[in-house]
Amino acid sequence: MTMPIYNIADDIDLTPAMPAEGRESGSWRRLIWQDSVENGTIVAVWKAEPGIYNYPGRDLEETFIVIEGEALYSQGSEKSVTIGPGSIVTIAKGVPSRLDILSPFRKLATVIPKP
Repeated sequence: MTMPIYNIADDIDLTPAMPAEGRESGSWRRLIWQDSVENGTIVAVWKAEPGIYNYPGRDLEETFIVIEGEALYSQGSEKSVTIGPGSIVTIAKGVPSRLDILSPFRKLATVIPKP
């Protein structure tokens, strides 16, 4: 039996994810775990280059922990705050958010779809 042990710093099995504003690329995703139920919970590593990433309100909840890098983060019309290693962020269903990534960035995210 092989134990599923991952290192968040490993850049293996990365797939392209959301591009930074004004570019064709900028971030990558590595799926760690997905619930076997259709539209189930996902745990993934997200890695991004500096740039702006705008997220419209989505039909999901997300909680992430910043592992590496710094960013200015805002939700809805709130003033942006600086986040970095150790910051834990929760995004409620339907709330738009924005990441202005200042340095190479990595987070571990749990995403829970909400139909």
